[in-house]
Amino acid sequence: MRAPYSRIPALPAAIGLAAGIAVAGAGAAVLFSVAAGAVSAVVLWVWRPGRFFASAAAAFCFGILLGAAADETPAVCYPDARTPLAESIYASPLSGPAAAFAATTLVADGRYLPQNIRDDFRGAGMAHVLALSGFHAGVVALLAMWLTRPMLLGRSGRRLRVVVVLCAVWGFAWLGGMSASLMRASVMISLLLVSRCIGRYSSPVNSLAVAAIVILLWRPSALYDVGFQLSFAAVAGILAFAGPLNPFDRREWPRMHYAASLAAVPVGATLATAPVVAAVFGAVPLLFLPANVLVAFVFVPFYVLALLLAGLSCMGLHLSLLGAVADALYALMAGGASMLSAPAAVGLDVWGVVAAYVFLALMSLAIKRSRRSFRGTGSDYDSF
Repeated sequence: MRAPYSRIPALPAAIGLAAGIAVAGAGAAVLFSVAAGAVSAVVLWVWRPGRFFASAAAAFCFGILLGAAADETPAVCYPDARTPLAESIYASPLSGPAAAFAATTLVADGRYLPQNIRDDFRGAGMAHVLALSGFHAGVVALLAMWLTRPMLLGRSGRRLRVVVVLCAVWGFAWLGGMSASLMRASVMISLLLVSRCIGRYSSPVNSLAVAAIVILLWRPSALYDVGFQLSFAAVAGILAFAGPLNPFDRREWPRMHYAASLAAVPVGATLATAPVVAAVFGAVPLLFLPANVLVAFVFVPFYVLALLLAGLSCMGLHLSLLGAVADALYALMAGGASMLSAPAAVGLDVWGVVAAYVFLALMSLAIKRSRRSFRGTGSDYDSF
């Protein structure tokens, strides 16, 4: 019989590593903490039922040493590579405001984006589209997969397609400065594509944990980055809530399942990120649900068109009709963000954030248990 946690072996190691880095950052006694973690790892390994958590104790020790020894490492950034791309966007048929928005969301060049647009998007719960994040990496991956569909003929063609898509995703992450959110998405997409290529199952929870381990090993200080916290909280919230909150079975009602996901996914992401947002920014968006529907149906088409126009502009081609369509989509999106910007002032301290996440964890377990008793089976996210 398969062990209950056999599909997520990286999760305890990721938690232990993050906890160790946090302890080191808090200035705790390094030697005492390492000794306690080492003893715990040995005891858990000897005690057979606790072997799954032995990796957490071992990673905790390593995290303390890593956090104590690591220097502040700046994020990798390549402005020389992004500047020509930004200039090609400004030279495209896009109007001034739309071009500034496209440059912000494509190459993180927000020099000319007005502050009121930033405030409106943040107040509406759409701030994630203004910073290069996992959402953008996912759009790039889907676009690359669609463009490489002719490679599906034959096994070698499928493998070549995976290589091309991974190059596109990691190239985009490189252009974005290898931020925590982009690295998280790139690692998860890589694990998903490689596992499908070799015919293996890839648990999304385990992939999320592997991404956390990779980022923290590369840059331990990322643990204190708000982008890191929001990115991982959003994905964890989607995995914890999107499945249980969706009342339609994916196999029996695929279209209704997809339609309900448009609401369940942003609800899960917003619930999980709300404590961090409240603690950092002092306000949470109230109308995030219609705002994220606007993102799905307006921003994604605009993003694809902006990518196309930027590429054509690099080749000296200008299609005014596509520029007009993109301008209209931007106007609709900016107007919608302005109308839906309704933040509620909420402030939380550290213990308030901890209490909020304990409540969310208990709520997720309660929803999943009620769904299991009602349907007789678990959801697609039972591995979480």
